[in-house]
Amino acid sequence: MTNLLAVTATVFAATFLLPQITRLSRRGDTAGISTTWAAFGLITNSVWVAYLGRLGLWAGVMPPAFGVVTYGVVLWLIVRRARGRAWIWTSASYLATLALVGPFFGADGIGLILAAAPLFQITPGVVAVFRTRHPTGVAPFTWALLAAIGLTRGSYGWLVDDLALIGYGLITCLGSMLILVRWSFTQARWRMRPLRLSALTAR
Repeated sequence: MTNLLAVTATVFAATFLLPQITRLSRRGDTAGISTTWAAFGLITNSVWVAYLGRLGLWAGVMPPAFGVVTYGVVLWLIVRRARGRAWIWTSASYLATLALVGPFFGADGIGLILAAAPLFQITPGVVAVFRTRHPTGVAPFTWALLAAIGLTRGSYGWLVDDLALIGYGLITCLGSMLILVRWSFTQARWRMRPLRLSALTAR
């Protein structure tokens, strides 16, 4: 069961950002997408690779390893079009915080902060979607797959008794669902807009 969950999480991790990458490549639309979210994803997954490798949980290393590559591509695609640079300082502070935990608190400290890391990572994505009136750049299938990743990695963490993986699963599922709900609401609202305009014109 543990190996099956690890393989499933690996498959999801290898593919979940592809819809977002495809959307960005074809449309170049970044509305509702946070640069900080992509940068935090790159950093967090890099730390996950080191953390799980140190614990010898090699079956769990592949998902974050794929995440390093795909988040890197998403970040590159966004940065090509985005003008703001505030994400650089925010990401540098995040990286410095993660880097300082290891020497002072060891593997247990890294595990605890990784359990909370999804909260820091996904929050910019949630905020960006809720602050954007019509988040046309968001690929909903990406967030549906990310919710599935949270479920599988959280279950894997429960089986191997790892708090960081369990925390990742819970927070990732919740954040992804919030983004999907917000995206669905805005889509429904914009679909109704022509009908409202038609009704006003008819009057």
